[in-house]
Amino acid sequence: MSFSGEKAFAYMKKLAVDIGPRPSGTDVERRSAEWILSEFKRLGYDAQIDEFNAFTGIIKAQKLDVLKPYKAEVACEVMPLSGSTGPKGVTGELLYLDTYDEEYITPEVKGKIIITGGAPANRDRAFAQLKKYKPAGIIIIEATPKAMAKNLWGSPTFRKKYVDIPMVRVTFEDGVNLVKSGAKTMRLVAVTEEKIVKTQNVVAELKGTLRPEEIIVVGGHYDTVLEVAGAGDNAGGTAITLELARVFKKKGTKRTMRFIAWGCEELGLLGSREYAKRIKTASEAEKKTDEDAVTELDNTVLCLNLDVHGGMIGTNVAKILGPPELTASVKLLSKEKGTVFTVSEAVYSSDGTPLSAVGVPSVSLSRETPTNLLMHSRDDVEKWLSPEALKAHGAFAEQFLTRYVAEAAAWPFERTIPEKQKKEIEDYFRKAGRKMP
Repeated sequence: MSFSGEKAFAYMKKLAVDIGPRPSGTDVERRSAEWILSEFKRLGYDAQIDEFNAFTGIIKAQKLDVLKPYKAEVACEVMPLSGSTGPKGVTGELLYLDTYDEEYITPEVKGKIIITGGAPANRDRAFAQLKKYKPAGIIIIEATPKAMAKNLWGSPTFRKKYVDIPMVRVTFEDGVNLVKSGAKTMRLVAVTEEKIVKTQNVVAELKGTLRPEEIIVVGGHYDTVLEVAGAGDNAGGTAITLELARVFKKKGTKRTMRFIAWGCEELGLLGSREYAKRIKTASEAEKKTDEDAVTELDNTVLCLNLDVHGGMIGTNVAKILGPPELTASVKLLSKEKGTVFTVSEAVYSSDGTPLSAVGVPSVSLSRETPTNLLMHSRDDVEKWLSPEALKAHGAFAEQFLTRYVAEAAAWPFERTIPEKQKKEIEDYFRKAGRKMP
């Protein structure tokens, strides 16, 4: 009946090895959602796929060449939602900048291809300057030596608001070599296609026996960035979600547990944001008719989010958005059970945050490991993960849910987000160029 690391590891391998990369809106992502649905149903759940639309990008061609004073091709990864070139690409003089903060974006960058290893402190101000001076392209150097170039989408929000600039990523070593070798003239090809796609969350519900109106959401995202198997990020978190669903189907619960495999997290937390927006909109409509109505949103009292899991070598992290007693409960359980967690009250860039944005307290569990440096690259594979590491987090989540959800006589936590945390959530969405749910 208890959590099995071996079963969770098998779930992880099914997603990361047998199915593979799962970018939003692709046939493979849909196939993975259908497999998750079938697994929920095999466990005895009434489960469904909830579809929604998402805006995404596809890479049609990518190439980065040194033209002068020597000729060479450099491996790169295009950020498909940042900007696009024609098939012939763009050519420009290479200009190294420490970052692309506004201080460095001067008339000197016009028509040049910037190469940099640093992100700006204020992207709005940086992109406003990029709009003014219009470089031909930007090459982002990975921050960590030996890590592969990351597959990241880029930001359609900043592109639409300011300017189309094709952006690619290269490894730290290739970036150093370009700067060190005195590369002068580059050609960058980034041909992309943008479109609206169908994607989905997968939802399974276990009704509570005593307090069925009280809803606890337990979930992890199953999608990946382009061309990445996503073993740790986040087949591991999805695997823990599935194994917890198996455990509690057998154990039962006084409160309703809603297990969700989130879609489209990598494009901006879109699956959880869509879910949060839906229950918020429905709640507002009900209260217009009856201001005393107790809605589904009111009854959703907690979200347990599982993102980045299974690293064989590492430490455990919990980030909390909610009342002080929720933070204290995680700290105390950690001490009692002997599984060490670093616990803090902070925004975590994952699927718990949109629910907290609409008032639902959240606990986000994750695994800190050196191999997290490989996230969003083709090196995020199963060899870095272990059943034991999945069990450590899964067993802790099971103990937490058993004590405070499945067996508690009364709900122990106030359903509130402190004002300081509300401001931090708003700042997170604003800085990321994303809309609040």
